[in-house]
Amino acid sequence: MRNGQCVQSFEGHQSDINAIRFFPSGDAFATASDDATCRLYDLRADREINCYGKESIIFGATSLDFSLSGRLLFAGYNDYSVNIWDTLKANRLAMLNGHENRVSCLCISPDGTALCTGSWDYTLRIWA
Repeated sequence: MRNGQCVQSFEGHQSDINAIRFFPSGDAFATASDDATCRLYDLRADREINCYGKESIIFGATSLDFSLSGRLLFAGYNDYSVNIWDTLKANRLAMLNGHENRVSCLCISPDGTALCTGSWDYTLRIWA
């Protein structure tokens, strides 16, 4: 934001981008898109370095956040679930189910011990 000019531009998604979160080190960022993928971009390499998705996931990703170490990526989806991705291997490690409508937002606690999710079902849920 030093000069108000765009200094880098990234492509890769096939639909709207709904959320962006910087990697804990600040050297990369992740995006969540209606194309049902999350992507990790490296600012220093100036390119996409990983894509998180599966053919079985057909609903858009709405929100995301990293674990404190950056090893895990938590992503909320329109199918009412949260997927937990291994950022290095691009494998889905787990799913969190419980909301009755789309997961619209999520956030890791400052100490990294809990995840809070918000949904169109009017609830907030704490996962620990």
